[in-house]
Amino acid sequence: MNDMSHDAAALSLIAMTSYLGRQPILNREGQLVAYELLFRPFAADRAESADSTPLDETRATADLVIETLGELGMESVLGGRVGYINAGRDWLMNEMFTLLPSAHFVAEILTTTQYDDQLVQRIESLAQAGYRFALKDVRESALGHKEVMDYAETVKIDVSHWTALQLTPFVAAMHRAGKRVVAEKVETPDDYRWTYEAGCDLFQGYYFAHPHLLTVRRIPPLRHALVKLLVMLGSEPALPTIEDEVKRNPALTMQLLRFASSAHRAPTRQRLRIRDAVQLVGTRWLRRWALLALYTDGDSRPIASNALVQLVGTRGRFMELAARRLRPHDEEFVDNAFMTGMTSLLPAVLQRNPSQLFSELQLAQTVCEAIQTRTGVLGQLLVCAEAMEQPGATATVTQTCEDLTSLNAAAVALLSAAAANWMADRSRFDG
Repeated sequence: MNDMSHDAAALSLIAMTSYLGRQPILNREGQLVAYELLFRPFAADRAESADSTPLDETRATADLVIETLGELGMESVLGGRVGYINAGRDWLMNEMFTLLPSAHFVAEILTTTQYDDQLVQRIESLAQAGYRFALKDVRESALGHKEVMDYAETVKIDVSHWTALQLTPFVAAMHRAGKRVVAEKVETPDDYRWTYEAGCDLFQGYYFAHPHLLTVRRIPPLRHALVKLLVMLGSEPALPTIEDEVKRNPALTMQLLRFASSAHRAPTRQRLRIRDAVQLVGTRWLRRWALLALYTDGDSRPIASNALVQLVGTRGRFMELAARRLRPHDEEFVDNAFMTGMTSLLPAVLQRNPSQLFSELQLAQTVCEAIQTRTGVLGQLLVCAEAMEQPGATATVTQTCEDLTSLNAAAVALLSAAAANWMADRSRFDG
C-alpha cells in the first residue's frame, strides 16, 4: 500500500519528540523580560542516560534555531521577549549564525570558547551588523578576552562562584562599562537577596522557575538516504530504481505524494502510487527537493517554515535567473548555477569535507570550484548572491556587475526579488 494514509501512519510511528527548554529571565522589578533557550533532543531523560552520546553544542544550537524555532514559531517560543542562546566558536564562525534575527536573540559565548584573531574579528563584524552578545559564567579571576568583553552587552555570573564582597564592586564596574549583569543559578531566597543588593540587573534560576519544556514531534535525520538518492538521480536511473530509493525515506515519500496529488491534480486516482508521483513531478524536481530536504534533516515539516531552506532556495533560484540572463541558451550552465547556490552551504550543514561531499554528489567541476574558491562566472554569481543576503554589501554587487557586463545593480535587485517570491510559493515544494 503506497497511498498517503499509509505513509502518514508510517511517519507517525517513527516520529520522535524533541524538547525545547525555556528558562525565564527576570528584571529587578520581577518582570519576565527574556528566556534562555536550551535544546533537548528526542527524550527528556536523554541527558540522564548513561548510554547517551554527549550533546554537540554547535549542532544543538543549530537544531534549536533552524528546526525547533521554525517548528514552533518565534512568537510562540519568545512571546515578544529576547532569547538567549549558547554559542560556541563553531557556531559563531558559521554563516548559519546570521539566520538569527538580531533583534530577538542574544548569543551567549561559552566559557570553553578558544579565542584567536579570526574569532575576535568575526564577533566585531557581527556586533557591527547589530548582533548582541553575552559572556557566560564570567568570574572575577577570569573575565575573558578583553576585546570580546568590549563587544558584550551582558555578562552572566554563576552565583555559586561569587560572594557578595566580590560581586558588588564587579557589578559597579560592569555598569560603568555600560553592561548588564545577569545572576544565574539563583536557587534560594538568600541567593536572590544578596545578588539583588549587589546590583545585578537580571536574574535566572530555580528560585523563580525550572526550565519549561515545549515539545515538538520530529522525523529523525535521514540524510544518508537523501545523499544516496541524489547520487542515483545524477545517473539517469530506471523508474523502478528511483521508486525503490524514494520508499526508503518516509518523509520524502509523504512530501512527493502530497505535491503530486495537489499540484498535478491526479483527479481519477483515489490512491496515487509512488511511481506515478515520480513520473508526474519529474526527476529534476525530485533532485531539487532532495537537496532542500538535506537542509532540514529530511523531516516532514513545511519547507516554507525553515529559514535555512528559504535561504539556500532563494540563493539557488537567484543564481539560476542570473545565469539565464548571462547565457540564455546554455541550459547546462543555468542548471549548474542553480546547483551551486543550492549546495553552497551543504558542507557546513552536514559537517563534511567539501571535496569528498561534492565528489559523492557527482557535482560538475565548475560547481565545485565556484563553491570552494569563488572563481569563474559561477563563483562570481555566488559572491553576488551572498552579498545580496547581507545588508550594506552594495560594493560587492557593484563590482560583480562590472565584471559580468550583462548584469547591473537594478537587474540584480529585480532577480533577487523574483527569487524570493519564487521560494515563498510553498506549493513548489510543499503539498
